Amino acid sequence: MVGAGLSGLSAALHLTAAGREVLVLDQQSGPGGRHTCMELDGYRFDTGPVTFFTPESLAGPLHAVGETVRDWIELLPVDPVCRAHYPDGTTLDAHADPLKTAAAIGQLCGWPEARAFLRYMRAHLVPPGIVLNDPRTLRLFGLTSLFGFSPADCRWYPRGGNQAVARGLGAAAEKHGVSFQFGVRAEHWETKAGRITAVHTSDGERLKADAFVFPVKTPNVPWRSSHLVIHLGTGATFSKIAHSNVHFGKLWQRSRHEVLTRGEMMTDPSITVLAPSQTDRTAAPRGKAVYQIVVPVPNLRTAPIDWNVPATRSYAGEIIATLEARGYLDLGAGAGLSYVVTPSDWARQGMAYGIPHISRNSTAKLHRTLANAVVAGPGLIAGARAADRVVRI
Repeated sequence: MVGAGLSGLSAALHLTAAGREVLVLDQQSGPGGRHTCMELDGYRFDTGPVTFFTPESLAGPLHAVGETVRDWIELLPVDPVCRAHYPDGTTLDAHADPLKTAAAIGQLCGWPEARAFLRYMRAHLVPPGIVLNDPRTLRLFGLTSLFGFSPADCRWYPRGGNQAVARGLGAAAEKHGVSFQFGVRAEHWETKAGRITAVHTSDGERLKADAFVFPVKTPNVPWRSSHLVIHLGTGATFSKIAHSNVHFGKLWQRSRHEVLTRGEMMTDPSITVLAPSQTDRTAAPRGKAVYQIVVPVPNLRTAPIDWNVPATRSYAGEIIATLEARGYLDLGAGAGLSYVVTPSDWARQGMAYGIPHISRNSTAKLHRTLANAVVAGPGLIAGARAADRVVRI
């Protein structure tokens, strides 16, 4: 197995449950892949793509080896799961309980829209525009079209950050016999008669196996947005925000057109602000806070912008000023630490066109020419599918 990200860890657990002997190689110093954390001066930043976990999604690989989620990963409930902040100053909370969300919608948008929301919740995989009518609910539950993820899915947060999920899965895998070699790269393959016979590693080893699983670049949809992400460690705290917040600009449809079609920055940006320290106090020193500010920007295919020049990186400062104007007073002035991730940074991590989204439908498939090689996409589901492919080789 090449890669100890979520996909590799999930595949390793499923394969060891199927009685296979598994060795995982990864060039990093520990498990997690792109889901890493950076810790500085008591602040902890989730620096990978925005990913939300649920007990159900984590149960699959752990239950395969007879383990439970609570024994390896502590998931903290988030409620409200998302707070929408609209340009007219009103807010709308989405809750883990759909009835509570419907009640909040009824008070803000009217009870016909609340009933429409409940129909929307029962209608799986139906676009919100088919059922919902109010522009406020359409924006809130249509966020995936612009952001590539929905903050309304943030129902749980792992204590210790997203990397704690990888550490938990890795520890469970080790308990059940999976071997790991970190700080090692797969350099090249030996092939014979349409099969891989061995892999040569960066430390000079030649490893033989019956089957091989390796990652594919993040599946990309060229019309999707990329993200500019601003991580802040600050003394500025705010009482009117939730763990997950979306601040809508007035020009929602225009913003989507600018980013996704014209390859331009939003003139009236809609911004997601995640505040992990609202839920997990270990994310920041006492009295301080951590914020992860996510802004949709054009991907590198739609707009091959040079994000390394000062003019483009200054856009981060404009976003901070926009949030200050929307109520985050002295957000920038109070920042002790800041770390900015651009589309170019995502691309350097191997994400095509700098698109950091992980598709829920990411899959795994046999290599086109190598009969014992499986190419796995990112994420827990892809890992389970990769294991199934290996078992059937």
